[in-house]
Amino acid sequence: MIKLSTILAGTAVAMFAQIAAAQAPMSQTQAAVPANDPAYIDQSRLNYKEDPYVKARIARGQANAEYRAERKEARTEYKQEVGAARAERREAVKDANTTRASEIRNEPMK
Repeated sequence: MIKLSTILAGTAVAMFAQIAAAQAPMSQTQAAVPANDPAYIDQSRLNYKEDPYVKARIARGQANAEYRAERKEARTEYKQEVGAARAERREAVKDANTTRASEIRNEPMK
């Protein structure tokens, strides 16, 4: 008796062979790009900057660079303001501490 797996394997091989035989191989003439085809000329390096997608990508990159520069400037300005506020707060706390210490020293003992 023939096993079922052997029959299935043989059937699969036969189907694959028929499918592979039905497909025609691609010839070299079909694969070659026509020399003056407009579809390929428009995408060449000569007209690279004229492509609307490339123009949009370049414009988007410039807009992102401007946004990052503005954001960086705003961030440094914010950090400077925060640093100044912290320094002012430290000075205020230091003044309050020295004032309170001098008040305690000048108070008479009870």
